[in-house]
Formats: sequence, C-alpha cells, structure tokens
Amino acid sequence: MPLLELDALTWETRGLRRLSPDPLTLDPGRTAVVVAGGPAEADAFTDVLLGLEMPVGGRIQVEGEEVTMRLPTEREIGLVPAGAGLLPHLTVERNLALAARDDLAPSFVRGRIAFMARRLDIQGFLRSRPHELAHDERLSVALARVLCRPLPVKVMVIEDRTGHGPCHAAVSGALGADPGMAVLVVTDDRTRVASLASPSCFWEIADVDQP
Repeated sequence: MPLLELDALTWETRGLRRLSPDPLTLDPGRTAVVVAGGPAEADAFTDVLLGLEMPVGGRIQVEGEEVTMRLPTEREIGLVPAGAGLLPHLTVERNLALAARDDLAPSFVRGRIAFMARRLDIQGFLRSRPHELAHDERLSVALARVLCRPLPVKVMVIEDRTGHGPCHAAVSGALGADPGMAVLVVTDDRTRVASLASPSCFWEIADVDQP
C-alpha cells in the first residue's frame, strides 16, 4: 500500500491545476519530486497537501486513510520550508519547544527535544539562534522541529525554491531519521533536484485542460 496517494487531485492557482501523471503514489522509504512552474504554483500545491487550502476535487490519502478534509494538525504530513522557516529571535531549543507544544509538562517537552536532537545530531546547536547556523544545519533543525510534533509524521514535504539553498540535507536527514517515511520534494526548478538520490518519479503540475 502506498504511504501517500493523491488521486485526481485538482486545485485553483490562476486556473484549475492537476498533477501529471495521475495518480501520484509514494511508498515508504521513497523520495518523489513534484515540479511546479514557479514559486506561487509550488506554494499553492503545498498548501493543499498540508490542509491550509482545500482542493477543488480529488482526494489525499495517507497509508490508505483519506485526509483530504482534515485540519493541518490532524494530518500525518509535515513540512520543511525552503530556508528552514525558523523563528530568528528564538534559540533552536525554543523553536523545537513550540512544535512540541510547550503547554505540555516541561519534563515531557524537554525529553522530546533531547530525543529528536540526538536523532538529528543537533545537540550542539540547541542554544544557538538560526542565523548562527549553516544552511544544512538549519534544515536539520527544521526537520527536528517537524518531528517534535505530537502527531507522528509519515509523509515529509520538503520545499525546494529558487533563491534558497538546496534541499538535499533535509531529504537525506528525513530518511535517516525514519527509513519508513515517504519524502515528497516540491520544487520550482527541476534542475535543482536532479542530483537527488533515486527519486521514484517526477510529477509535473499542469493545467486541467492540458493533455
């Protein structure tokens, strides 16, 4: 059974859009790439996956269970933004604590952060602020932040955007942290991800009327 399946999915971005070919299926431990025509198109597709926008039609399934109409916090889909998207005024530890829900018991949050920091090998960065880290280190922190969420993540969406550093460290880090995870890279430039290790397939975002 695919870990992620997008079947007949359509959404609005300056017209009705879809994936080609259809459906998109992604197995555990595999990496796939969706190529968009530009940043706005890539962002719109990512928003639909995460539940920030609703599709016009079709369905999103995670491990055989439909999540199309679920809230973002109820989906087992995580996001590593291009550029990492960390809050610059907070330390790495506080960035992780926000994701781990620091309204929970402090001992639970600290334990969760310590576990994920070891898993992603970022223990030495916890007191640092994002601007003090290299690009790949920020991506590792962003990945740890997603994995600190209370709801386990089965599908990791990784943004790759022109104007930001490459996403390769986040892809390898995700599969290293959980070899059973599925990784979906959403890029606005196919050439930027040509060197990714063995993506299972490339999908394109296309107009619904396009053959």
